[in-house]
Amino acid sequence: MVRDIYAGVADIYDGLRKWRMWWMLAWNDVRRRYRRSVLGQFWLTMSMAVTIGGLGFVYSHLFGVDVSTYLPYIAVTFVTWAIISPVIVDSCNALIESDHLLRHISLPRSLFAYRVLARNLIIAGHNVLIIPIVFIIFHVGMNANILWLSVGLALVSINGFWIGYFLSIVCARFRDIPQIVASIMQVVFFVTPVMFLPSQLAKRGISVVKWNPFANLLEVVRDPILGAVPSAWALGSCAAMAFVGFLLLIPFAGRYAPRVIYWV
Repeated sequence: MVRDIYAGVADIYDGLRKWRMWWMLAWNDVRRRYRRSVLGQFWLTMSMAVTIGGLGFVYSHLFGVDVSTYLPYIAVTFVTWAIISPVIVDSCNALIESDHLLRHISLPRSLFAYRVLARNLIIAGHNVLIIPIVFIIFHVGMNANILWLSVGLALVSINGFWIGYFLSIVCARFRDIPQIVASIMQVVFFVTPVMFLPSQLAKRGISVVKWNPFANLLEVVRDPILGAVPSAWALGSCAAMAFVGFLLLIPFAGRYAPRVIYWV
């Protein structure tokens, strides 16, 4: 057990030390996806902007919410969800798709989980341009609570890493898991306040959002951008999830990450 813990810590630390490599690989993934296109990576931004605009006007009427309140809300939640969900779904194939590197170069397995996280943060950096545009159009201001965003992004990144790395090892061994995870994340989307406001459920006495870990991850990033301080419950839940997650991940990675080469 002690040996597994030492090996797991070493793997995660070595992967972090090679940040130049996984950052370069992440940038290359984004560039390669839109090679030879005129707008390049900004097609991601255009696609999300159209989605937010269309759904914002339609669902604001369905939910009976003023569009000037609802559209800025989903602009923030969609951009944030575009970090959380893809990190988890893409991580399932992080090691499987990197088999050519694993077979020829001795690399820490965690490097590929960092790569997926970095790739989705880069994409989020493009998508975030939508938020100030929407805020300007609807006269939404920001205040000092935006400083909590750094805490929120750190919690989302840490939790995204451990969940993603854990799943990447499991999925390398069991190839049906990626499809199961993708299906689960589709369901999670509908029970997480991405398309609806948490207050809409609170009025009906439904507290499912409070116990939804993804809702808490969404809140710690969403609320600072919208000018509010994340609740102590959300911050504490995300911090606790990160702590427990790493307690599980470290010995698990120490024992099973070296075996990935035989599975891919």
